[in-house]
Amino acid sequence: MNVDELLKFVPLVGAIGIGAIATKLLDIIWLQRALNKSERKKWLREQRLKTYSKLAQELLSLGKSEETRKDPFKGYSFAAEAILLTDKQKLADSLEKFFTMSHNLYFEAQRLPNDPSKKPEEELESAYEYLFKESRRLVKELRKTLHDKT
Repeated sequence: MNVDELLKFVPLVGAIGIGAIATKLLDIIWLQRALNKSERKKWLREQRLKTYSKLAQELLSLGKSEETRKDPFKGYSFAAEAILLTDKQKLADSLEKFFTMSHNLYFEAQRLPNDPSKKPEEELESAYEYLFKESRRLVKELRKTLHDKT
C-alpha cells in the first residue's frame, strides 16, 4: 500500500473521530441528564414508599401504634418526613390537622365522666367517625402520590 492509498483513508478516520466526539458529547449533555432524572425519581419513590408506609400504619391505628395521639408534637414529628416528601400542600396540611384532631379526641375521651367540661358521648362518637374516615382518606391520598409522575 502506497502513500496515496493511505491518504484516501484520512477523511474516513477523521469522520470516525468526529463521530466519536459527537457521540460522547451527546452522552454527556443528554443521556447523563436523563439518567440522573430517572435515578432521582426512583430514589424519591423509594423514600416515599418507606415513609408513607410507616405513616399509613400510624394513621390507620388512629395514633395508637406509635402513641402519637397522646402528644400532637410527636405526631407532627412523625409526619414531618412525609410532609417534606410530598408536593401537595393540602395533603401536608391534612396530616398536621389529623394529628391535632387525634390528640384532641384522645384527650377528650380521657376526661372523667363527672367532669363538667366533658363533651357528650354522641359528639365524641361523631369525632371518632370523622377521624376514622379521614385516616382512610389520607392513606388513599398517600398511595395516590406514590403513583404520580414526578
